[in-house]
Formats: sequence, structure tokens, C-alpha cells
Amino acid sequence: MTTTYTSPFPTPDVPAQLQIKLMKHGDKLVMLPAAALEALELAKDPNCSVSRFSLLVQRDTKLATDILSMANSAAFAPVSPIVTLHQAVVRLGFWQCRNLIVASSVASLMQRIPLEQEWIREVLAQHSYTTAVVGVHLNRVMSVGFHGEEFTAGLIHDFGRLLLAVVTGDDFGMVDPLDFDELVDADAMLDRETAGVGTNHCELGAWFAGQNGLPESLVHVIRLHHTPFVPGPHQKLVALTAAADHLANHLQRFGDADSYDPESNYGITALAECGVRRATEVFLDIVDTLIEAVLDDAHGKCFQAF
Repeated sequence: MTTTYTSPFPTPDVPAQLQIKLMKHGDKLVMLPAAALEALELAKDPNCSVSRFSLLVQRDTKLATDILSMANSAAFAPVSPIVTLHQAVVRLGFWQCRNLIVASSVASLMQRIPLEQEWIREVLAQHSYTTAVVGVHLNRVMSVGFHGEEFTAGLIHDFGRLLLAVVTGDDFGMVDPLDFDELVDADAMLDRETAGVGTNHCELGAWFAGQNGLPESLVHVIRLHHTPFVPGPHQKLVALTAAADHLANHLQRFGDADSYDPESNYGITALAECGVRRATEVFLDIVDTLIEAVLDDAHGKCFQAF
């Protein structure tokens, strides 16, 4: 892996011994396969044809299959089934397909990342997907203006926790109990991680994402989703993901709307500060309906995409 991270913020602080531990896993921790990297570059070409893009992605059968599976999930709610990559590009557009490529690649890595305790993968996969689905719903009802980035951001925001599991092995529970009790003091959680391994999941995940050439917007989401009030070029996406994560944490712990305090969602406050009109009022109005929809989507057929 080569360093590609560029940002107005300092390079993520990750101890050298942790970097070496992760690098030892080599191909098992490659986030974007060759076809995905080529397709992401090709999508930037304004003269790229639908056929050329589709043929390139089809070279990687698993990537193509995963993209179609995700494109047909409830999270993207197609009016009618999308059966070919060509059709996906025509109906969704290059930008949306670009986000699907990243999301599919991340989901694939989440399934193959080497872990000593399988339950960690299952719990984090469920939380990540729930966060992604919440992000999609919030983006729609609040007209935030994203076109698939919010799904990918939700999916990848906690990837650093999986990386912590890789480097800590059986000691992971001492660093991160995965109790999702982050509603009161996220700083305490990050401090506990740093005390245990010399960094936290936000820094570790951002470093890894930067090393793997992910878009800067996603690197910022991974790094800043617990600090959405930090100004930056992608603050609105960070804030949306923080809002989705806040609700997803509650659902992971309790499984329903009971006892959820929507006014404590600091991500919604950050969205309002980013210029999303009536963010707080809209969220308070729709939160119960939103939770019902999210529970249906996140625990229904769309989770099969993972």
C-alpha cells in the first residue's frame, strides 16, 4: 500500500507497529480491487461511454454481482429491477455507480477481513448497514442533496473498529466492548482506544482509507464522524453520517424507538449549522416513522447485499 492521503488536516496518527501489523495481511486488506480502481478513474472522464464503463466493471465478476445486488436493495429503492450493469449506469448515472463500486468493495472487504472472533464482524456489519440506511432516509427526507455518497459513508464510517479487531485479536474487547453506548461521551470511548493501542478507530480507519486511495470525503467521514462540528470541505457529509450513527447506535442497543431522545442527536444540530433548512424540526417530526422504515430496511432483504 502506498501513501495517497491528502487533506487540510494533519496525517492520521497511527503508531508504526500497527501499520506494520496491518500491512502484513497484504492482499487480504486491499479495499479496492484493480477493476474498481480503474472504473473509478474512468468515471471521471466526461467522454466515457456507458458500454465502456460497464465492460470494465464486468471484468470482475464478484464486483459486478455485488453492485447489482446493492443497486436492487431497498436502500436504493429501484422502481423496477436492475438486471444489467449497463442498465444500472443508464438509470443511476456514473456518479451513483461510482458510489456503488466503493460501497460494494467495502462490503466485500468487511466479509473477508481476517478476524479471530466472527461475532465482531457480524455486529459491525449490522451497525454499518443500519447507519447507511439511516443516512439514505435522512438524505431523502431532509433534501440534503447527496446521490449515494451518504450510503457509502454510513457503511464505511466505523471501518476502523474492524481494523482495531485485526490488530488487537483476543484483546479487542478490552479496547472496544462494542456496546454502542456512545450517546453520552464519545470522547471517553476514543480515549479508551488510544490508551489501549496508541490510536483510535477514527484515526486508524482514516489512515487505512487514505492508504487505499478512497475519496477524501470518505476519509473525512471516517475520521470526523464523532466530531461533526469541525469545519472542513466535507462537513455536511460528516454531519449526516454522525446523525445516522447516533440513531443507529440506539437501534443497535435497544432495537426500537422507545427511550430515544432525538434532541440529543448532535449530528442533526451539525447539519443545521451546515445550512440544511429546518433540520431539527424535520427530524423531530419524522423520527418515529423514520425508525420504523429503517428497521424494516436494515433487518430485511437489503441486508442480504452483505
